[in-house]
Amino acid sequence: MHLTPVEATLIGATVGALASFGGTWFIQRATLARERENRIWERRATVYEEALTSVNRGERFRAGVLATGDLPRVPEQRGREVEADLVLARLRIYGSPRVVDAHVRTVAAMTRWITHFAAWKEQAAHGTTPVRAQTDPLWAAVLQEAERASGVEQQFVSIVQAEIQAEEAVRPLRSRVPWRRRRP
Repeated sequence: MHLTPVEATLIGATVGALASFGGTWFIQRATLARERENRIWERRATVYEEALTSVNRGERFRAGVLATGDLPRVPEQRGREVEADLVLARLRIYGSPRVVDAHVRTVAAMTRWITHFAAWKEQAAHGTTPVRAQTDPLWAAVLQEAERASGVEQQFVSIVQAEIQAEEAVRPLRSRVPWRRRRP
């Protein structure tokens, strides 16, 4: 088979155009994937910050209650419950299952502490126990649940920090090699 110069030129131009199109398509796909990954990472980081802020707020709240033996007046408590629900929803969308589970345990521990505190407060309101007496079993339960809640919150913080540090260590490699990305 013998090619004329025109046929060779057409074949060369076609192969060049296909290679150019394929390269452009591949680069465009890799760029879109990297941009999507960066958007998800930014949203994940934002919700992790919100969750950690919530944990810090809970720690300060608990410390204040334990110091005074009284619940502070919080007029927008319903707003905080809605905020906590939003954080949990965002964690379920963008966070890893490990972080979501740790956050659920944190909320459960805080709820248990508040329940024990409410039981102690009810008893104290009826005058059946001295305020924050070390011999009172209900106050001891409040302190024990406060300690447990603090430990669960610290575990949550550690899990979030470990995940963020591991993610940042993997991200440069994943952005260079888009077909080797692992799905979280």
